[in-house]
Amino acid sequence: MQDGNQNTYLLEVNDPKSADIVGKMMVWGMVSVGILAILIKVYGAVIGWYHASAAWLTEAGQYAASFWPF
Repeated sequence: MQDGNQNTYLLEVNDPKSADIVGKMMVWGMVSVGILAILIKVYGAVIGWYHASAAWLTEAGQYAASFWPF
């Protein structure tokens, strides 16, 4: 039986390899999130340009067709 005076031990492991790997994983995660954010912005801009040009071409075609006598 133990008395109320228990010793508690804390085991601390300093492993530079695992800290380096975790750091690299965090950096690559942030870089990939940044790349995805840039791709989303570029995709939105391209789709916006596509829709705007399609609308402009439709309106230009309708305007040109309004001069036809048929």
